[in-house]
Amino acid sequence: MMDGLHTRETLNAAELDAIGLLADTCNRHDGIELKLNWNMLRERSDSETSDFLYYESGQLVGFLGIYQFQSTEVEISGMVHPRCRQKGIFGKLVEAAKEECQRREVPKLVFMCQQGSSSAKAVMDRWVIPYGYSEYWMGLTEPPVQSDQERAVGALKLREADSGDGPAIIRFNVEGFGLSEEDATNLLEKPNGTRTSRVYMADIEGEDGVRRTIGKIHARIVSGSAFLYGFVVAAGERGRGYGRVILEQAIEAVRAEDPQASIALEVAVKNERALGLYESTGFRISKATDYYEWTAGTTNS
Repeated sequence: MMDGLHTRETLNAAELDAIGLLADTCNRHDGIELKLNWNMLRERSDSETSDFLYYESGQLVGFLGIYQFQSTEVEISGMVHPRCRQKGIFGKLVEAAKEECQRREVPKLVFMCQQGSSSAKAVMDRWVIPYGYSEYWMGLTEPPVQSDQERAVGALKLREADSGDGPAIIRFNVEGFGLSEEDATNLLEKPNGTRTSRVYMADIEGEDGVRRTIGKIHARIVSGSAFLYGFVVAAGERGRGYGRVILEQAIEAVRAEDPQASIALEVAVKNERALGLYESTGFRISKATDYYEWTAGTTNS
């Protein structure tokens, strides 16, 4: 591989392996675990440039990936080999990502920095990129204890989404995550379109016998690891114990497919209600990510 910066729309197996080796080196050196969204890296479409690789002496020494969930922003995660830092490599990767974002007309870049990474924090400080928010990564470590309230909502059942659930999924994403309808539509996954991704709808039957959908949750299962995301309970149905039952049934669905799979999710540090729910369901905090937000029109070095 020629030295310097290379852009990619998709990543081949050798490039994914090289990114993994670089991540292992950086994680050991910094005592952290970088958030690289491996499932997305493996499933890149070939329609847009989202990955940037930097080589020295034929070896991958720098990587940056962008992940877009909204039309107005992208998330960024990157790294540089410890022996190659202070050479401006990360700056070159970021400038390439900015150019791609300008092409997409995306004004905001959100940098994902693992808490405990002094090198990442130093870059954010040097570039004067403001801190935005933090999220906990939580892993399932113990089984939850069933409560009387859970038995009271036993009529709630999860089912895999079908082609008719698109409007409901869009509505839940708008309501639960503050997305525009356009962004929620663009994010719409083909229900169970790949064997790594699942979309589960939460239905409950009322006393009148009418079934209604009151929430949804997504699960991505790859190589013995499952990640739960996109979890929403309809605003008018919250506080009734439905969220806990949805979460527990999602765990059961993952276990049915892969009994040994590790299960994880993320939650905003400030979302105390959700944090309490996850802890009561057997999840425990294992790490945290800080997010720094750069918007076009500001400057950095």
